[in-house]
Amino acid sequence: MISLFLVLYCSKQHGSAEPLRDYSSVELTPSPNWAINGVLYQIFPRAFSREGTFRAIQDKLDCIKSLGVNIIWLMPINPIGRKGRKGELGSPYAVRDPRRINSDYGTEADFSNLVQAVHEMGMKIILDIVPNHGSNDHVMMASHPAWFRKDEMGDYIRKDLAWSDVTDYNYDDPELRLYILETLIYWIREFDIDGYRCDVAGMVPYDFWQEALVKLKALKNDIYLLAEWEDPEILKTGFHSDYGWTEYQALLDIRKGKKKAFAFMDIIYERDTKYPRNALPMRFLENHDEERSLSQFGPEAIEGYATLLFTLPGIPLIYAGQEMGEVSKPSLFEKSVLDWENRDKSLFLIYQNLVRLRMSYDCFTKGSFYPLKATSKEDSIFVFLREGESISALIICNLQSNLDRKIRIDIPGNIKKKYETFHWENYKNRNLRVIIERLEFEKFYPFQTEVYIGRKD
Repeated sequence: MISLFLVLYCSKQHGSAEPLRDYSSVELTPSPNWAINGVLYQIFPRAFSREGTFRAIQDKLDCIKSLGVNIIWLMPINPIGRKGRKGELGSPYAVRDPRRINSDYGTEADFSNLVQAVHEMGMKIILDIVPNHGSNDHVMMASHPAWFRKDEMGDYIRKDLAWSDVTDYNYDDPELRLYILETLIYWIREFDIDGYRCDVAGMVPYDFWQEALVKLKALKNDIYLLAEWEDPEILKTGFHSDYGWTEYQALLDIRKGKKKAFAFMDIIYERDTKYPRNALPMRFLENHDEERSLSQFGPEAIEGYATLLFTLPGIPLIYAGQEMGEVSKPSLFEKSVLDWENRDKSLFLIYQNLVRLRMSYDCFTKGSFYPLKATSKEDSIFVFLREGESISALIICNLQSNLDRKIRIDIPGNIKKKYETFHWENYKNRNLRVIIERLEFEKFYPFQTEVYIGRKD
């Protein structure tokens, strides 16, 4: 759930208008290995199939598994409120009862079977939880009115006025805090889920997270926790990941010609060097709040931008339908269905290969990030190294222009010396060997992206 309020807040926390504070001395508890090595796959159950059920998701687990992803993120699965409901079906983020399952999706047994099936296939599953607000007819509102925020007139309120279908929780009430904590514990104990994506996590008091997340980690020591927010401070409360909105917006601006590629290099480098150590930023080209990536970046550019997504530090996200070539964002308020029959098989193959690339070489999941440059100082070229212990990767992206002149990649002397004993090959064409110390291109086409894998001789 996102709004203009959040965009403005997050840009203030981490954006070009205000330099990011240096948090590099802060060391976080590392994310579980399955998340560090993972790729998220976000599912809106209502839109995922015509049936819109847990069973329908379970029926397509083989297809999801074939994509290569290993973490399923389910958007909220709870009953939806009716008072102030938007559209015919209402937003899944207007939760009426956070400890119950939306009967449209199935039963508790259906959900339990889905979780078990996901685990049996070697994957993990996380739930979208909504801790900041409940629906205007929340099940606890009549019996515990003090758990919800009111104005001086005694009317229920919310901080974001556009969210007219919800009322904010009152975290000044200790009983409300206990209720939310016990709700978080409930889904782990009862269904063995593997973590949470916490909706608008920064709108919840940070001291609540400091207390709650310690208890969740004690309950499940390899839990993964994703905050829908962009702020290194929230990671200090116990979250493993926050959102890369700044990077996403920069990529959109580059594609639309509003920024040059070197600006994106600066953003990635700043975050990589100033964020707390062990942070695992969530990278995306789309999610349920954004327009479809194929419609935003275009079919001619999508492979180049997707390659960037999967080779940068962090954990990448695929929103169900992204890999099929969907161009319409599913409505949060009405019924819409992914077009499984006419999916783009070539785009599926692109994402499948990128997931495989990322999971095959640990330089992409555990390696350092080292920005480079083209000697011609081309504004549209983005070049970087992902350095691992025995395997490294060199990535060259042309995010904009048709470069019809010779391009040479500038490799600093210390890097040249470090890689004297390495041999390099193009990951798409293993027979194409290169010497990165003398890497030149007679021409670099629009949105061309090259990935070279380097190994010690």
